[in-house]
Amino acid sequence: MDDAFFGAPREGGKRGRGTAKTPVVVVSLALNADGHPLYVKMRVVENMKAEAILKTAEECIAPGSKISADLYRSYNILEQKDYELVVQKFDPVENPDHLHWIHTIISNAKAFIAGTYHGLGRKHLQRYLDEFCYRFNRRKFAGELFNRLLNACISAKTITYAELT
Repeated sequence: MDDAFFGAPREGGKRGRGTAKTPVVVVSLALNADGHPLYVKMRVVENMKAEAILKTAEECIAPGSKISADLYRSYNILEQKDYELVVQKFDPVENPDHLHWIHTIISNAKAFIAGTYHGLGRKHLQRYLDEFCYRFNRRKFAGELFNRLLNACISAKTITYAELT
């Protein structure tokens, strides 16, 4: 589990957790035998406070699961609930494997949004992150992608023009 911030860079703006960009909690669910992520979920949140992290964990992660994270103190709330929390300082020199794959996924999601949509506002960001996750989670099922997408379109709730704008 990690956090990311999506949005256009601002002149003189802060970086990282002090930024005015949109905060997103990223969860890599299940690893294969080689330690590569199989599934990912991303949630746009109001802030990176403990309550938002806990809510995302409860929505996305089964109780009793092991969660790896960095030393950001808001993750500590997960220990008080039904999760096994393993925290380490993120240091790419000392421990390059810690959160490596989740950072790769975040980088790919940012490239996907920048390359395809040339930046997005907060209002629609969750839907585009959902599309990225949908594609990522089904990348091994290339032959089934169209049928699965068609099924998702048929069963999804219709979005009205008023909701879209």
